[in-house]
Order: sequence, then C-alpha cells, then structure tokens
Amino acid sequence: MESDEVSRDRAAADLAALQTGRTAMADRLRQPGWYDPALGILVAALLSTYSFAYPWLTLAALPGFGAAVALLVAGYRRHTGLWVNGFNGGPSTKPVVRAWGAACLVVFAIGLLAEFAFDVRYAMVVAGVVLGVAAALVSRRWTTVYQRELRGEL
Repeated sequence: MESDEVSRDRAAADLAALQTGRTAMADRLRQPGWYDPALGILVAALLSTYSFAYPWLTLAALPGFGAAVALLVAGYRRHTGLWVNGFNGGPSTKPVVRAWGAACLVVFAIGLLAEFAFDVRYAMVVAGVVLGVAAALVSRRWTTVYQRELRGEL
C-alpha cells in the first residue's frame, strides 16, 4: 500500500510539472506585434490580385506569398522558439478556425461574384482588405484561445 502512495505522489508531481511546462509554453506563444499586421497585408495583397483581370498575376504572386509566409514562420520561430500550426491547435481553437474558414468562403465568394459576374471593379481588393484585417484579428484571437487552453483556463 505504501507503494501506491508513493506512486500517487509521483503522479501528482509529474502532473504538476506537465502543467508548469504547458504554462511556460503558453507564455512564449504570443507572436511579435508586427506578425498579425504583416499576415493581414499578405492576405490582402494576394487576394487583391484577382481584381486585375490577369490570371497570370495571381499565379505570379503565389510564390512571393509563399516566401513571405515562410519568412513570417521563421520570424515567429525566432521570437517564440517554436511553431504551432493554426490547424493543429487544441480543441478550443477549432471553432476559431472554422469561423475563419466560413468567413473566408463567404467574403471570397461575394468578392468573386461582384468582380466577375456583376463587373464591380476592385471588389476583390475590398474582399482582400476585409479578409486581411480578419486574418490579423483571428490570428491574435487564436493565439489567445490557445494560450488559455494551455494554461488550463478553458
């Protein structure tokens, strides 16, 4: 029976150490202040290329977008020491990602429809700016939710 008590004490100590590690990781997760605006500008710039009736322009922008996102990831890693894919966070972050995905589909579809079906010039620039601002806000919100989850607050 004494070994059960030692095992319980050891298990409690191990769980406390795990929670301490999760809290320390949550403290490190906050991205630098420039990260979210930069992400928003990238999203807005990429989606805005749809307004310039040249499909090759969007195709040409994709490698630049990919390279810029890679630089954002590298900057985040340098700042925090780690990288967490937004699609692979915890259970609490999934509603944030779903809401972002739904907003993207709706705004993107409305922008494309306005631009190409109703010939509203620069509708995709507006859609790009809306989704760029949303990307910046959702990125910050996702991080806050994930930090709270790691700290055991949710």
